Amino acid sequence: MVCADLDAPGADSTACLVRDSGGCAWHVKADLADIAAVEGLLAAACSRMGGADLLYANAGGSRGETVPFLEMTPQTWRAMFDRNLTTAFNCGLVFARHMAANRRGAIVFTSSQLSEVTRPGLAHYASAKGALRQLVKSMAVDLAAASHPGERLRPRPDPDTRQPRVLRAAGGARGQPAAAPDRTLGEPDEMVGAAVFLGSDEASYVTGATIMVDGGYTLL
Repeated sequence: MVCADLDAPGADSTACLVRDSGGCAWHVKADLADIAAVEGLLAAACSRMGGADLLYANAGGSRGETVPFLEMTPQTWRAMFDRNLTTAFNCGLVFARHMAANRRGAIVFTSSQLSEVTRPGLAHYASAKGALRQLVKSMAVDLAAASHPGERLRPRPDPDTRQPRVLRAAGGARGQPAAAPDRTLGEPDEMVGAAVFLGSDEASYVTGATIMVDGGYTLL
């Protein structure tokens, strides 16, 4: 397994978790918004593993960068789209071509419940995630499967994540204490099952699908 991230220590930490579980993994620092870096990532996978038959494209996030629409700048807009859409496009294009040539493979994208709904100050993020969902549908003719997690806590410790103001923000304008009907935020581990299913042979007849792992957030 190749674990790629712009944050090299984060990628290394993920690779270590895989190795500690008995798997084989190494890390690569890569800016996935640069298609040349993605091509290099595929080349590394082919060199060390003989190819790639599963891509889990997880780059993205809003990083708390809420901006009222009237204060949005072209630079802020492009940065959010590069992080959440361009990275997915680059990975999808490069790896789908490889998989199509080998007539085998699966691609899983992580998106957000904000591909369906939105919150104040996140027009750029919600637009990027909505576009990602349409990208997946458009790729489905060739190869794609998408998993959309709900509101989730960050894998690395963040002292602000569990603060009341963060929980209230997750509930949107209604001021609910959390995103889901049961008033809890999802943990990263709760996203694993959908991703594992979509990457497995059990999902061989699934393409262009959306699995909402959001605790019912988009039901309200």
